[in-house]
Amino acid sequence: MLPQRTFLFTRISVSVCAFVFALSLPARAELNARLLAQLDPFTGNNRYADVWGEGHYAYLGSFSGSGVMIIDITNLNAPVLAGHYDPPAGGRFQDVVVIGGIGYFSSENDGGVHIVDVRDPASPKLLSQVGTAQNGYGRVHELFVADGILYEADSRTPTVKIFDVRNPAAPVFVRDLMTTDSRFIHNITALNGRLYTSGWGGKTDIYDVRRILTEAPVLLGSVDSGNASHSNWVSNDGRLLASARETLDGDVRLFDISDPASPKLLATITAASLGLSAYSVHNPYIVGNLLFASWYQAGTQVIDITDPAKPVLVGSYDTFADPVNGFDGNWGVYPFLGLDRVLLSDLDGGLFIVDFSNAAAGPRTVSAASYAISALTEKAIVAAFGSNLAVATQGATSLPLPTALSGTTVRVQDSTGAERLAPLFYVSPLQVNYQIPPGTAAGPATIKITSGDGRISTGAAIIAAAAPSLFTLDQSGAGAAAALDAFTFTGPPYAATRSGGEPNIIAFYGTGLGADATDADGNVSASVKAAIDGTPATVEYAGRAPGFVGLNQLNIALPSGLTPGTHNVVVKRNGRTGNTVTIAIRQ
Repeated sequence: MLPQRTFLFTRISVSVCAFVFALSLPARAELNARLLAQLDPFTGNNRYADVWGEGHYAYLGSFSGSGVMIIDITNLNAPVLAGHYDPPAGGRFQDVVVIGGIGYFSSENDGGVHIVDVRDPASPKLLSQVGTAQNGYGRVHELFVADGILYEADSRTPTVKIFDVRNPAAPVFVRDLMTTDSRFIHNITALNGRLYTSGWGGKTDIYDVRRILTEAPVLLGSVDSGNASHSNWVSNDGRLLASARETLDGDVRLFDISDPASPKLLATITAASLGLSAYSVHNPYIVGNLLFASWYQAGTQVIDITDPAKPVLVGSYDTFADPVNGFDGNWGVYPFLGLDRVLLSDLDGGLFIVDFSNAAAGPRTVSAASYAISALTEKAIVAAFGSNLAVATQGATSLPLPTALSGTTVRVQDSTGAERLAPLFYVSPLQVNYQIPPGTAAGPATIKITSGDGRISTGAAIIAAAAPSLFTLDQSGAGAAAALDAFTFTGPPYAATRSGGEPNIIAFYGTGLGADATDADGNVSASVKAAIDGTPATVEYAGRAPGFVGLNQLNIALPSGLTPGTHNVVVKRNGRTGNTVTIAIRQ
């Protein structure tokens, strides 16, 4: 491994401080939204169902029996079908969940739940099935998987079936849960040790399931969520419940469930209140201070719930252009890959990838290297842009970094509900540069910036295991990379080869490689990919840049035959592709 020599980084006049300072009504069809791509994998009326995302893949179910489509979204503007799980018995898969490359697909044609290894998209492999022979349901309408536990709802009975799937090839029945709903359970959500059931008779039960493998769930309370309660989601801290009712003029109801035994209705969001024309809402999800809701013929709606008693529409994208007539249009939405790549499923139109970056309410936290609002990662250097974020301008002058500057603090509440103070590089009224706190869990996060005068600004972010981005010389996130020749420690233009003819190695500087590669010793190059003009390049080193907080260094060997001129460089880790930067090769 080459000497890291990051102290020479200042020779090209770039430092960490420089990095971090520095249908519906036509009018509502597209509000703060931009379509990146659409893919309808098969011709005909396929009645596509739920959508899920993991890494650089989208997973699209089919309610009519076309199986589960595995779609490569590496290029957000040109998704391609990479695989198709369609078993011989038929694949009427409505609900899809994928965790760690293992898919859990609910079957409505007596197949129960199919547990499938999709790590090789071109050749998905069935690991096991959970059906009546395993004491499960033959027809599973909705499912949820959390902490190695599978929850099934058949949308026919008030009973939830629970399985241990920590070994996905050998599921084990745990118990039946009889809920309080008078009719049936349509949907279940399990987050942070609590289970939330949506009952068609109007009950949403809240259970403590932290010891589900050894003890029966404890009923903490029930919410009178209204008839046809279809689906739900809760905020990271478990204080806010969003419950959707799927019926003519169905709505989303927001409840304060700080005390589950005494829930309080805060707001009812209807199509009329948003100026929409649609049969019903379908599925709600919460990302920080944003509520995403698929709303059939009106598409996906994004609602600012910073004050949940006063929800405000901030984004909208309609996937369906025809008149309202029953159940058509936008079925699913998956906002957990990043605000710039929200996945939507349309019953007939297939997959839509929509950039909702401009719908972000409150301060926008972006990578300090790429300025992208996509996923961020633990220990990464980030920048938040807004107004009234600080009463004065001040930069950090010592290590460890402070958690308060001029009275400004940043708190990051992660997907587990844990809240941490962020280390600060710099604060000003319009910009705050900070580090995502160590220990921040992956998933949706809420960002709360409190200025010295007590003003609180709330925003949303997505945290991923890795989200690499490279710094640039002009601090724009595009153009010439902030990099050095790893042998001569000089800036661009670079020699393509060393004196002996071997490929030269360039040291790039970035952030967001991940917690194991940031502010910690080690080389994670084996899990990092790089390409120069599309040609794979060998990553010799990827890890911390000693002496700097949150900074990564990547030593990349240039491909042979690189000609003089400007070339594009991209790095990737854990399915996340960074920004494109350039290097200049001299004659």
